[in-house]
Amino acid sequence: MEFRPTSWKGNNVNMRILLLINWKIRYCDKVPKDLQPSDYDCPQETYWFFKYFKNKPDLDVVDISAPQFVEKIEDKVRFHFFQTYKMLFKLNQYDLIFVHGSNSAMLLCALKRVFHIKTPPILDVDISSFHQAYTSGLIHKLSQFSSKAFDYMVYHTSSQYDYYEEYFPWLKDKCKFIPFGVDYNYWKQKSYKNIPEKKQYIVCVGYRKRDWNTLLEAFDRVNIPEKLYLIGNPDIKCNNPKVKVLPFIPIDELMTYIVNSKFSVIPLDDFNYSFGQMTLLQQMALGVPILAADVPAIRDYCNCSKGVISYTPYDPSNLAQKLVQMSNYSEDIMNAMAQDNMTATRTSLSEQEMARQFEIICNNIVGNINSTCTTGTEINK
Repeated sequence: MEFRPTSWKGNNVNMRILLLINWKIRYCDKVPKDLQPSDYDCPQETYWFFKYFKNKPDLDVVDISAPQFVEKIEDKVRFHFFQTYKMLFKLNQYDLIFVHGSNSAMLLCALKRVFHIKTPPILDVDISSFHQAYTSGLIHKLSQFSSKAFDYMVYHTSSQYDYYEEYFPWLKDKCKFIPFGVDYNYWKQKSYKNIPEKKQYIVCVGYRKRDWNTLLEAFDRVNIPEKLYLIGNPDIKCNNPKVKVLPFIPIDELMTYIVNSKFSVIPLDDFNYSFGQMTLLQQMALGVPILAADVPAIRDYCNCSKGVISYTPYDPSNLAQKLVQMSNYSEDIMNAMAQDNMTATRTSLSEQEMARQFEIICNNIVGNINSTCTTGTEINK
């Protein structure tokens, strides 16, 4: 297979991008009301944050949908190969392959290296530090081999760079940290009803990679008027009558609980890769004060706003102290925290800012299409 460069010349022709994403979306004829922009693709608008590109690309979005037996295999091998199978012989139609989630890039990049396939430049967004920052094993070796075919890589947690420097040194000069962004414009259009227990409870949302044990121990230690609502994991066992455990619920109902809470707690586990950022940013955009674990996944984001207070992970005493502190805050202080959070999601943590930085990278990579990709130093200036 031979890649033939297209006629893209900066602003004159729309860049043609093949986007491989590592989740399922709905392909629609019109914009749905029940889904966020990252979860659908329709001809009426450019997909997700790409709609904020100054020069909107021609975008083909391929999700991880596959026959059921293939999905079972992919779950076991922990990477998505059916996307590559569907698009392998169409690659020469594009200027850029944009992969969101490294497990969607593994087969394509391995084939590129083994069979010397010429492809458009490959931009990878590494969410999970190549399968949860593994440092040994078959998946780790495959990730190392395949990642040498990347032309550039972006990550959303700054501390991931330390992992790349040690285990993926060939990427350290052609990668960049870009904060994940949320679309404040999307969330500000939403309205949610008041409920009788408004401001009388603390909310905690999530179903995995949450340190509920520390949160529950800390909550048992404190004497505060607020109840604690745990939403998303019905398997949590707790005898405290002030703790309410709710299962996964529809998005509008979930957001109603979030916006009516006094504040939110995000007790993430301590891993060096990206997770929990969407939960944090959505709640910031909704104007909710937040108490969050000081872990790498969200540390960059918490530091962008005075509306987020951090506690030491796995430390029930420190968390208990912070719970009391936030419970005692005046309404004026909580309102100021809410405003700081919304301001951050309109500026440094906005989807528009993320799109601006991605567009610069895409333009630089495609602009160097006929030469060896040395854009790392240039883009990171």
